Amino acid sequence: NVGADKPEDYGYHFRWGDTVGYKRVNDKWVASDGSSSNFSFTHLNSTYNKSFGDLFNAGWVTSAGYLMPEHDAAHVHWGGDWRMPTDQEIANLCNKCDWTWTTMNRVQGYLVRGKGNYSSVSIFLPCVGYGYETRLDYAGDVGRYWSSAMCSDTWNAFNLAFNSRSVNGAS
Repeated sequence: NVGADKPEDYGYHFRWGDTVGYKRVNDKWVASDGSSSNFSFTHLNSTYNKSFGDLFNAGWVTSAGYLMPEHDAAHVHWGGDWRMPTDQEIANLCNKCDWTWTTMNRVQGYLVRGKGNYSSVSIFLPCVGYGYETRLDYAGDVGRYWSSAMCSDTWNAFNLAFNSRSVNGAS
């Protein structure tokens, strides 16, 4: 998680294409640059409901519909070759790994482990909830992670969503 210090940390919450990132502190969103604001996870000033053409012409996405590096939160925060996963990588994670619901240091989420030659490789994905307007909703119950891939519709991006009962790589 971008902004996390430990595997079970929530890290920052982002709108798709946003590289600032926000953490919930004392019932307010605090930006990754440390500024506190009246930030709200709304559709204003975001990539929501923008067409591929709009985002491509504005330099937000490649011709294949993936975020450009300067709009990819992982790349902006970590540099180098870091980037958000593609839709196919999330699909592979869902379909080609073992998912075990667990608790790590009092935080619920999934331990995702590779199979075969990759069985020694794992990642913990905490249930970080999601930002909605000025709130953090479903923290501890739902995990939601963006991919770098725009969906074919004009209002969403491919993401990984899960709870204790299901895992879904969806648009």
